[in-house]
Amino acid sequence: MVLIRDLTIQGVQMLLVLLLAPLFTGFVRKVKARLLRRRGPPLIQPYFDLVRLMRKDVVLADSASWLFRVIPYLVFAATWVAASLVPTFRTGLLFSWSADLIAIAALLGSGRFFLALAGLDVGTSFGGIGSSREVMIASLAEPAMIMIVFTLALIAGSTQLSTMSAFMARRRSVCASRSRLR
Repeated sequence: MVLIRDLTIQGVQMLLVLLLAPLFTGFVRKVKARLLRRRGPPLIQPYFDLVRLMRKDVVLADSASWLFRVIPYLVFAATWVAASLVPTFRTGLLFSWSADLIAIAALLGSGRFFLALAGLDVGTSFGGIGSSREVMIASLAEPAMIMIVFTLALIAGSTQLSTMSAFMARRRSVCASRSRLR
């Protein structure tokens, strides 16, 4: 019974990650537009964009290999699994043993690697420029992300997300009790 409940919660979490990601993108776009004193797109514009993109035909270069067709699914799967491993509703779920910050960073890095590989696979100059830009941004962003991850892991004593969130919850309750005593 506990296994079924944990699988259900994990499945609901994975489904919510998939369904709410465009909404967060729309929220970020709306906030950026407001900061620039513009009206901005509707909040659900990313959903409209996804529906429009699903209706389009597939465009493949003549020089594209089978790898170019598979890589979008690999990037999507790596990103979805990385986002689904973050404990949203509860800690200690069925897959919480794999929710390690190192594993999540590796999943996101592999998605970025496959994206750069797809740009190089076609063999055009624009694909090479896009791939080099992706790798350059990765070389700037990933070390900073890894430094932050290991700093948090040193403070919490573990790189597992459920352990880190439990540590942060304990820390928050201690800080709240101290502020009430003052």
